[in-house]
Amino acid sequence: MQSAIANIAAAFAALGQPSRLTIVRLLLSAYPQGLPAGEIQKELGIAAPTLSHHLDKLRQVGIVTATKDRQWIWYRVQSEALKALIDFLFEECCTRNHVVDFEESTSPGSRLPCCDESPNCP
Repeated sequence: MQSAIANIAAAFAALGQPSRLTIVRLLLSAYPQGLPAGEIQKELGIAAPTLSHHLDKLRQVGIVTATKDRQWIWYRVQSEALKALIDFLFEECCTRNHVVDFEESTSPGSRLPCCDESPNCP
């Protein structure tokens, strides 16, 4: 579990850099086809070595893929990777939204009040 959280944190860290977030948004505008590196560079006005660094970081954390097509490298957003980030954030959503009487919930053999509403509760 810790390595999964470390991977998720690395992806969010990569997206936390403004240029990378801008690159992902641009690539999403061209989804699913993606864009060649030169077009990304022209559109955003980022120097080639800097752009290469940002794209490589996004590729390392699985947010974008790179595909060589003759002399161009096309970059595409991995929509499943972005969906996994959102799913991770919402995974625990609403799991603590019930008021629970502490003494009632700690007595041996007791079930939490929300368990009556959920078949997954112990």
